[in-house]
Amino acid sequence: MSYITFMQYLVALLPDRLQAEAVYSALEEAGLPLEAVALVGRGYRDVADYPLPQGGWRPNFFTYWLVPFGFVSGVGFSILTGLETFTSWAGVWGNHLLGGLLGAVAGGMGSVVVGGGLGQLAQWGLPNYVQAVKQGKYVVVVQGAGLVNRAKGIVLRFQPQSLNVLETR
Repeated sequence: MSYITFMQYLVALLPDRLQAEAVYSALEEAGLPLEAVALVGRGYRDVADYPLPQGGWRPNFFTYWLVPFGFVSGVGFSILTGLETFTSWAGVWGNHLLGGLLGAVAGGMGSVVVGGGLGQLAQWGLPNYVQAVKQGKYVVVVQGAGLVNRAKGIVLRFQPQSLNVLETR
């Protein structure tokens, strides 16, 4: 029998080195094991060492071919079936164009489901940590399910730009 283990991370984005070091020191004073706390940024660990999501939505392979395919299919369906759903106000060609647009929307929804599902949409609100580190910001990472809750209250006192709890397999 195999068990899927999840690792929990507390990820705090801080605007500068001084604030990040202050958070790190406060976590150390609180007794968190230093092997579970990491400071990521210039002069410290590399952001590539951690499985941090990149935030935002990026089109995947499926988007590039399902959306145009959906548009062509929508236009084709409208022409072949002869449905006149929008003809009264959009005209004949407008009816086919709207059929194509609805097909493109369906293709886009299909690309989200097939190409990453709702997990990909859940990253919309997350910052792009790699880009933030390149801009000179720092990230404090606390690893471990039991430690995340203890660290959260400490980190919140420093008013980070972003504070997220992430789970990975």
